[in-house]
Amino acid sequence: MAESALAALQRRQIEITVGELWLATDFYTRQEIIERLRHLIAHADPSLDLTQLSEGAQEELRELGLIPAE
Repeated sequence: MAESALAALQRRQIEITVGELWLATDFYTRQEIIERLRHLIAHADPSLDLTQLSEGAQEELRELGLIPAE
């Protein structure tokens, strides 16, 4: 199934949020960003293709346990 326009926007939003996580140094800020990522993924459009995320974002989300390991 092809990604919808909404899913493409959501994927971009997830990428940006992962970037914010990489820049955050404070523990509580990082936890807040992780919760935001969890929410974005949980409520994403069903057509969202997580394999189209950048390799770095996929790796980070796997380490956090937010997406399944390959």
